[in-house]
Amino acid sequence: MLYTIYYVACDRNLITILMIQKVNKKFVPPAIGGVNVMNKFINHFPIEERGSTVRTEIIAGATTFATMAYILIIQPLYMSRDAGMNAAGVLIATALVSGVISIIMGLVSNMPFALAPGMGSNVLFASAIVGAGIVPWQTALGMVFISGSVFLILSIFGVREAIVPLIPKNVKVGIGAGLGLFIIRTAMTNSKLLVPFSGLGDFSDPSVLLAGIGMIICIVLNYLRFTFKGKTYQLRGGLLLGIIITTIIGIFMGVTKMPGSIFTQGAFSSLGEVAFKVDILGALNPKYFAFMLSFFMSDFFSTLGTSIALASKTGRTDKDGNFPEIGVVFIIDAIGTILGSLFGLSVVTTYVESASGVEVGGRTGLTSVTTGLLFLSSILFAPLFLMIPNAATAPALVLIGVSMMQGLRNVEFEPISWAPVAILMVGSLYGGTAKGIAFGLVSYIIVNLANYLFVPGDKKRKDSLPSVSTIVLAVLCCLQFFL
Repeated sequence: MLYTIYYVACDRNLITILMIQKVNKKFVPPAIGGVNVMNKFINHFPIEERGSTVRTEIIAGATTFATMAYILIIQPLYMSRDAGMNAAGVLIATALVSGVISIIMGLVSNMPFALAPGMGSNVLFASAIVGAGIVPWQTALGMVFISGSVFLILSIFGVREAIVPLIPKNVKVGIGAGLGLFIIRTAMTNSKLLVPFSGLGDFSDPSVLLAGIGMIICIVLNYLRFTFKGKTYQLRGGLLLGIIITTIIGIFMGVTKMPGSIFTQGAFSSLGEVAFKVDILGALNPKYFAFMLSFFMSDFFSTLGTSIALASKTGRTDKDGNFPEIGVVFIIDAIGTILGSLFGLSVVTTYVESASGVEVGGRTGLTSVTTGLLFLSSILFAPLFLMIPNAATAPALVLIGVSMMQGLRNVEFEPISWAPVAILMVGSLYGGTAKGIAFGLVSYIIVNLANYLFVPGDKKRKDSLPSVSTIVLAVLCCLQFFL
């Protein structure tokens, strides 16, 4: 009887695999070495070059997954309740597509960005289009497919990439801070720590109390520093550990619901109920153009803002705030949307929760690969991942949002330069990244035009005037308010 045993040993900078063959109860070294294969895989990622380790990258990927896992609940909820799709099938499709496209992102772009169906586009898809009776869900999937195809064409020809330099530097720098505020507000609202129009949540509610306890735990673990033999160390993976500890505490408080089984039950056959049902021809009707444009605008500017903000956090932006590799990110993001539509999902986009992995030290694509593998594993163990409550992930996301705001140290705080950034942040706080960018661009144009028109003639500077291209971009951004 012949079989192979894989033993995995992991240290700070290297994963090695010892392959042993057993033949008639005798162990014989294999003729081919798995070590070389794994070394080549690890060497694909510039881990040491970017100041990281294999262990850190894996922890970062797990942290990103933990903060994104809610989409495994939310996506089936919206698509089944409002669009009438098979919930189990949507769950499997979400895990499968998110896993595959996140792995592709990690391998190709070598950035710690994870992808999944985007919040906002799923609401538009399920409630505003299908739920409103405008088209069946198969036709709505056709709209997503067409939007993704347009994404891909524009990305391949560099059109999306060429737009990035049109955004003023200060506005680009401010995108990260605006994204941080949005993450904070969303996390606190989802965990009920913040009640819109009312203030702080009710701490007599066990879920709210658990979120408060989790906040203390995450603050301690995230900012814990200790000195050993003259060197100061930080606890890597503190946020992930905080999520795990808070989830366990939630069991005793009745917030974390233990699943009946850790294995996904009877969902694989359900995938066929939603996959490859896309109606492209039906979506080509001109009257659906506004919906497709809405999908396009929200995903484009959301991915743009998220990518620039995260790239800045990882030190991958240049002196002007541009992200040189963003073209590759755009292409993979577009492929994710096309793939998602084929499997029954709304627009797939780069997730802001990737910031959680970046915060704990993720710097390469190995972080995204790890997140992708965990998404794939959730196909088999979905109940285990779905037991993580919002109260456990919200504290980590709040601290991530706080960290994202550190980018403000690179902002010029003169009134003319600062005003558009401040307005962008307020817009992001209440409307999300895409709308925040629109507010920032419009205010930048108004402030600079007013400054040029009303300053004395001898002090006028034509180079302070916004370019025609920037004005056109601002107009395109504003279309999202009317769709």
